[in-house]
Amino acid sequence: MKWAYSIKQKTKAALLLAVVMVLVIAKNMMDSRHVSQLGDSFSSVYEDRLLVESYIFQLSGHLYQKKMTVDNCSSQGNTSGLREKISIHNAAITTLLHAYAKTKLTPAEAQCFEKFKQNMAAIKQLELSYLAAPSGGLAKRQMDAQYSLAAGNLEQLSGIQVSEGKALSDQTKRIIAGSALLTQFELGVLICLGLMIIAIVLASKSMMPKKPQMPSLN
Repeated sequence: MKWAYSIKQKTKAALLLAVVMVLVIAKNMMDSRHVSQLGDSFSSVYEDRLLVESYIFQLSGHLYQKKMTVDNCSSQGNTSGLREKISIHNAAITTLLHAYAKTKLTPAEAQCFEKFKQNMAAIKQLELSYLAAPSGGLAKRQMDAQYSLAAGNLEQLSGIQVSEGKALSDQTKRIIAGSALLTQFELGVLICLGLMIIAIVLASKSMMPKKPQMPSLN
Protein backbone atom coordinates (compact mmCIF):
# COMPACT_ATOMS: atom_id res chain seq x y z
CA MET A 1 0.00 0.00 0.00
CA LYS A 2 3.04 2.23 0.18
CA TRP A 3 2.80 2.92 -3.56
CA ALA A 4 -0.79 4.10 -3.13
CA TYR A 5 0.27 6.41 -0.32
CA SER A 6 3.08 7.77 -2.49
CA ILE A 7 0.66 8.50 -5.34
CA LYS A 8 -1.69 10.24 -2.91
CA GLN A 9 1.12 12.45 -1.62
CA LYS A 10 2.24 13.30 -5.14
CA THR A 11 -1.34 14.22 -6.02
CA LYS A 12 -1.48 16.57 -3.04
CA ALA A 13 1.80 18.16 -4.09
CA ALA A 14 0.53 18.59 -7.65
CA LEU A 15 -2.67 20.22 -6.38
CA LEU A 16 -0.72 22.60 -4.18
CA LEU A 17 1.51 23.54 -7.10
CA ALA A 18 -1.61 24.15 -9.19
CA VAL A 19 -2.94 26.44 -6.46
CA VAL A 20 0.37 28.32 -6.51
CA MET A 21 0.10 28.78 -10.27
CA VAL A 22 -3.50 30.00 -10.00
CA LEU A 23 -2.52 32.49 -7.29
CA VAL A 24 0.38 33.83 -9.34
CA ILE A 25 -1.80 34.20 -12.45
CA ALA A 26 -4.62 35.85 -10.48
CA LYS A 27 -2.19 38.25 -8.80
CA ASN A 28 -0.67 39.12 -12.17
CA MET A 29 -4.13 39.88 -13.59
CA MET A 30 -5.00 42.06 -10.59
CA ASP A 31 -1.69 43.90 -10.87
CA SER A 32 -2.42 44.58 -14.54
CA ARG A 33 -5.84 45.96 -13.59
CA HIS A 34 -4.32 48.14 -10.87
CA VAL A 35 -1.73 49.49 -13.31
CA SER A 36 -4.53 50.29 -15.76
CA GLN A 37 -6.51 52.04 -13.02
CA LEU A 38 -3.45 54.05 -11.99
CA GLY A 39 -2.88 55.03 -15.61
CA ASP A 40 -6.48 56.21 -15.93
CA SER A 41 -6.20 58.11 -12.66
CA PHE A 42 -2.99 59.92 -13.66
CA SER A 43 -4.42 60.63 -17.12
CA SER A 44 -7.57 62.09 -15.58
CA VAL A 45 -5.53 64.28 -13.23
CA TYR A 46 -3.70 65.81 -16.20
CA GLU A 47 -6.40 65.92 -18.89
CA ASP A 48 -9.46 66.68 -16.78
CA ARG A 49 -7.97 68.65 -13.88
CA LEU A 50 -4.57 70.26 -14.50
CA LEU A 51 -5.36 71.07 -18.12
CA VAL A 52 -8.80 72.39 -17.18
CA GLU A 53 -7.26 74.55 -14.45
CA SER A 54 -5.07 76.13 -17.13
CA TYR A 55 -8.20 76.79 -19.22
CA ILE A 56 -9.86 78.45 -16.22
CA PHE A 57 -6.78 80.59 -15.63
CA GLN A 58 -6.76 81.73 -19.26
CA LEU A 59 -10.51 82.38 -19.26
CA SER A 60 -10.14 84.47 -16.14
CA GLY A 61 -7.32 86.42 -17.78
CA HIS A 62 -9.31 87.19 -20.92
CA LEU A 63 -12.37 88.12 -18.88
CA TYR A 64 -10.32 90.51 -16.74
CA GLN A 65 -8.54 92.05 -19.73
CA LYS A 66 -11.83 92.55 -21.52
CA LYS A 67 -13.39 94.27 -18.51
CA MET A 68 -10.34 96.51 -18.05
CA THR A 69 -10.44 97.45 -21.73
CA VAL A 70 -14.11 98.44 -21.51
CA ASP A 71 -13.53 100.32 -18.23
CA ASN A 72 -10.60 102.30 -19.68
CA CYS A 73 -12.52 103.23 -22.80
CA SER A 74 -15.55 104.21 -20.73
CA SER A 75 -13.53 106.42 -18.38
CA GLN A 76 -11.71 108.09 -21.26
CA GLY A 77 -14.84 108.45 -23.37
CA ASN A 78 -13.03 106.91 -26.34
CA THR A 79 -14.32 103.65 -27.80
CA SER A 80 -12.20 103.63 -30.96
CA GLY A 81 -10.72 100.18 -31.51
CA LEU A 82 -12.79 98.75 -28.65
CA ARG A 83 -14.76 96.41 -30.90
CA GLU A 84 -11.59 94.85 -32.33
CA LYS A 85 -10.01 94.41 -28.89
CA ILE A 86 -13.17 92.79 -27.52
CA SER A 87 -13.40 90.51 -30.57
CA ILE A 88 -9.87 89.20 -29.96
CA HIS A 89 -10.70 88.24 -26.38
CA ASN A 90 -14.06 86.75 -27.38
CA ALA A 91 -12.41 84.56 -30.03
CA ALA A 92 -9.88 83.27 -27.49
CA ILE A 93 -12.65 82.63 -24.94
CA THR A 94 -14.68 80.68 -27.52
CA THR A 95 -11.67 78.47 -28.32
CA LEU A 96 -11.07 77.79 -24.62
CA LEU A 97 -14.74 76.95 -24.05
CA HIS A 98 -14.66 74.38 -26.87
CA ALA A 99 -11.52 72.82 -25.39
CA TYR A 100 -13.04 72.78 -21.90
CA ALA A 101 -16.25 71.13 -23.16
CA LYS A 102 -14.23 68.18 -24.53
CA THR A 103 -12.93 67.23 -21.07
CA LYS A 104 -14.70 64.90 -18.65
CA LEU A 105 -17.05 66.99 -16.50
CA THR A 106 -18.65 66.01 -13.21
CA PRO A 107 -22.39 66.77 -12.86
CA ALA A 108 -21.70 69.77 -10.62
CA GLU A 109 -18.96 70.98 -12.95
CA ALA A 110 -21.19 70.63 -16.02
CA GLN A 111 -23.89 72.70 -14.32
CA CYS A 112 -21.47 75.45 -13.32
CA PHE A 113 -19.83 75.41 -16.75
CA GLU A 114 -23.22 75.86 -18.41
CA LYS A 115 -23.94 78.88 -16.20
CA PHE A 116 -20.60 80.37 -17.16
CA LYS A 117 -21.36 79.95 -20.87
CA GLN A 118 -24.75 81.61 -20.36
CA ASN A 119 -23.08 84.53 -18.59
CA MET A 120 -20.55 84.88 -21.40
CA ALA A 121 -23.35 84.90 -23.99
CA ALA A 122 -25.14 87.61 -21.99
CA ILE A 123 -21.91 89.64 -21.80
CA LYS A 124 -21.53 89.48 -25.58
CA GLN A 125 -25.05 90.82 -26.08
CA LEU A 126 -24.45 93.63 -23.58
CA GLU A 127 -21.17 94.47 -25.31
CA LEU A 128 -23.05 94.96 -28.56
CA SER A 129 -25.54 97.22 -26.80
CA TYR A 130 -22.71 99.19 -25.21
CA LEU A 131 -20.84 99.58 -28.50
CA ALA A 132 -24.02 100.81 -30.15
CA ALA A 133 -24.54 103.45 -27.43
CA PRO A 134 -21.36 103.98 -25.36
CA SER A 135 -22.85 106.91 -23.51
CA GLY A 136 -25.62 104.76 -22.03
CA GLY A 137 -24.78 103.70 -18.49
CA LEU A 138 -27.31 100.86 -18.22
CA ALA A 139 -25.46 98.45 -20.52
CA LYS A 140 -22.19 99.16 -18.71
CA ARG A 141 -23.71 98.45 -15.29
CA GLN A 142 -25.31 95.26 -16.56
CA MET A 143 -21.99 94.18 -18.06
CA ASP A 144 -20.23 94.75 -14.75
CA ALA A 145 -22.82 92.58 -13.01
CA GLN A 146 -22.35 89.79 -15.58
CA TYR A 147 -18.57 90.05 -15.28
CA SER A 148 -18.90 89.46 -11.52
CA LEU A 149 -21.17 86.45 -12.08
CA ALA A 150 -18.78 84.98 -14.65
CA ALA A 151 -15.81 85.48 -12.32
CA GLY A 152 -17.76 83.69 -9.59
CA ASN A 153 -18.45 80.78 -11.96
CA LEU A 154 -14.74 80.47 -12.72
CA GLU A 155 -13.92 80.48 -9.02
CA GLN A 156 -16.41 77.65 -8.46
CA LEU A 157 -14.98 75.68 -11.38
CA SER A 158 -11.48 76.10 -9.98
CA GLY A 159 -12.66 74.82 -6.60
CA ILE A 160 -14.13 71.75 -8.29
CA GLN A 161 -10.75 70.98 -9.87
CA VAL A 162 -9.13 71.00 -6.43
CA SER A 163 -11.74 68.71 -4.86
CA GLU A 164 -11.74 66.30 -7.82
CA GLY A 165 -7.95 66.26 -7.88
CA LYS A 166 -7.92 65.31 -4.20
CA ALA A 167 -10.47 62.55 -4.88
CA LEU A 168 -8.27 61.14 -7.64
CA SER A 169 -5.24 61.32 -5.34
CA ASP A 170 -7.13 59.42 -2.63
CA GLN A 171 -8.21 56.82 -5.20
CA THR A 172 -4.60 56.34 -6.29
CA LYS A 173 -3.51 55.84 -2.67
CA ARG A 174 -6.25 53.22 -2.17
CA ILE A 175 -5.16 51.34 -5.30
CA ILE A 176 -1.53 51.31 -4.18
CA ALA A 177 -2.47 50.23 -0.63
CA GLY A 178 -4.71 47.46 -1.97
CA SER A 179 -1.98 46.19 -4.27
CA ALA A 180 0.54 46.14 -1.40
CA LEU A 181 -1.91 44.23 0.81
CA LEU A 182 -2.54 41.65 -1.91
CA THR A 183 1.21 41.22 -2.40
CA GLN A 184 1.68 40.52 1.32
CA PHE A 185 -1.25 38.08 1.29
CA GLU A 186 0.14 36.29 -1.76
CA LEU A 187 3.57 36.03 -0.14
CA GLY A 188 2.07 34.54 3.03
CA VAL A 189 0.01 31.99 1.09
CA LEU A 190 2.99 30.99 -1.06
CA ILE A 191 5.14 30.46 2.04
CA CYS A 192 2.45 28.27 3.62
CA LEU A 193 1.99 26.25 0.42
CA GLY A 194 5.75 25.90 0.04
CA LEU A 195 6.06 24.51 3.57
CA MET A 196 3.20 22.09 2.91
CA ILE A 197 4.86 20.85 -0.29
CA ILE A 198 8.16 20.35 1.55
CA ALA A 199 6.34 18.41 4.29
CA ILE A 200 4.64 16.19 1.68
CA VAL A 201 7.95 15.50 -0.08
CA LEU A 202 9.68 14.61 3.20
CA ALA A 203 6.77 12.38 4.21
CA SER A 204 6.94 10.60 0.84
CA LYS A 205 10.65 9.96 1.26
CA SER A 206 10.13 8.51 4.73
CA MET A 207 7.69 5.96 3.29
CA MET A 208 10.08 4.75 0.58
CA PRO A 209 11.40 1.21 1.21
CA LYS A 210 14.98 1.07 2.36
CA LYS A 211 17.50 -0.74 0.15
CA PRO A 212 18.55 -4.09 1.65
CA GLN A 213 22.11 -4.06 2.85
CA MET A 214 24.48 -6.50 1.19
CA PRO A 215 25.92 -9.07 3.64
CA SER A 216 29.56 -8.40 4.27
CA LEU A 217 31.90 -10.85 2.68
CA ASN A 218 34.44 -12.53 4.91
